[in-house]
Formats: sequence, C-alpha cells, structure tokens
Amino acid sequence: MNDTTQHLADVLDSRAPVNNTETFNYLLDVREQAWRMVRDGLNLREDLACQDIRDIPDLQGNIVGNMRTYTGDKIDWIVRSWIGKPETGFTNIHLTCWVNEEIDVPHLGFALGTAPDVFCYVDYLPRYEAVSHPDHLDQYHEALNEKWVALRRNPAYKTFTPVHLYTRSTLSPIAICGLLPFADFQTAVEPLMLEYVRHWVELVNNAAPAPPEKRAALKTRDELVRRTIVEKDPANILADRMLGVPMRERLVRILHAGERET
Repeated sequence: MNDTTQHLADVLDSRAPVNNTETFNYLLDVREQAWRMVRDGLNLREDLACQDIRDIPDLQGNIVGNMRTYTGDKIDWIVRSWIGKPETGFTNIHLTCWVNEEIDVPHLGFALGTAPDVFCYVDYLPRYEAVSHPDHLDQYHEALNEKWVALRRNPAYKTFTPVHLYTRSTLSPIAICGLLPFADFQTAVEPLMLEYVRHWVELVNNAAPAPPEKRAALKTRDELVRRTIVEKDPANILADRMLGVPMRERLVRILHAGERET
C-alpha cells in the first residue's frame, strides 16, 4: 500500500516506541543542508523575540526542541525548529519560509520527522487560488511537475494523505508528503526535497516585484493562511502531551509570527 491516511498521532500511537536518535540526527542534518541554501542565498537576520526558548523544555524541564526565527529582504518570516523525543520514536523538524508581499513567489514549506518511519514534506504554497490563477502555477510550479510525477510513480515512495480537511487543502499539486522507511526516503525523496529548496531560493532571488495594488491582499491572505495552518494542525496534540498546552500555544504564536520584534 502506497498511501497512509491517518492522523500522524494515530500512526505514532499504533507503533511500539523505537529509539530513532540516529535517524533524527540524519534528518536534522538534511534540514540543515536546506537551511544553508536558504541562509547563504538570501539576505536574512535573526529575530530575537523568542530567544528565551531557543531551547524548548518539556514538562519535566528536559530540553526537547529548539526554535530560531528570521526575517529579511523579500522574506517576512522563517522558522527553523524541531521538537521531539528521538529515543521514543517521535520527532518533528521544520524549516518554513514565508515571503513578504513585495513578491508573489510561493512560500516554502519543509518538514521532516519520525513517527517512527520518516515523515517528509516539502511544498510551494501558492499565493493565489490555483484554479483561478493558472499563470501562477505555470510560472512557479510547472518546472517541478515532471519530477513530482516521477516520484509519485516510484514504488518506494509512500504518500501521507492528511485526514484533516484544511491541512489537506493547503497542499499544492507538486506537494511531496510521505511516510516511508528511512532507506526509501534516502534514495527516493531526499535529493528531490533539496532540489525543491535550491530552486525556491533561485525563484526568490530572481522574482520581479509584485504589482503594488496586489500587495495588501497578498499580505492579508498570507497572514490568514499562516495562522490557520498552525492553529488547526492536528499534530498539535503531540506537542500538548510533551510540552503542555501553554507552551504549545506560545510555539504556535511564534510559528505564525504572533511574537516578533517590532
């Protein structure tokens, strides 16, 4: 079967605990490869509003995560984070990049994790409704369509289909969203995920300015989508268990830029 259609928390709960420390360290390095492409290719600065929880404590005071945030030219908000307990099987690693309204390049979503198989996600989140803006798809998504099709046809790639309706609605036609064994991730998915990141950095650097009359609408839509995605994320229940609701609520605020330097 090439499709998992369950909540990630249910997948994790159905499996016995597995020490995934080695896999977690590998995936964290993949995320850092993606981060270096973004950092070296764009003009960024770190936002220090959440520096007090760069290291994230669980309910017992153990460090179970890390969060760093950035902004910059053409970039409104970047979150580079992870939470989890690799020794029990669950980890969640993120690099989410939200461009600002000066350009209309899609946002970049990038995530890895273990549950305990490898969860992998990368996507170009459209800035307009795709069905009514085919030129947006042609300009920013078409270049990777054939590679997405080839991956989808690869029997080693096993898709993860979100049960949550809103989460599923955010996926673009070239979204990579999978849950598969580590070895299959390495060979089938990892190289393409990094290619998505490399290509996205080029898109941002080469982007023409968005028409001034469209910028207010872009900004409003971006902020709505960004906040709704993280507030409605069904995987928040896993953070509630590990961190407690107040800390999870704060992390969600940071994810949608509800806490930032003025």
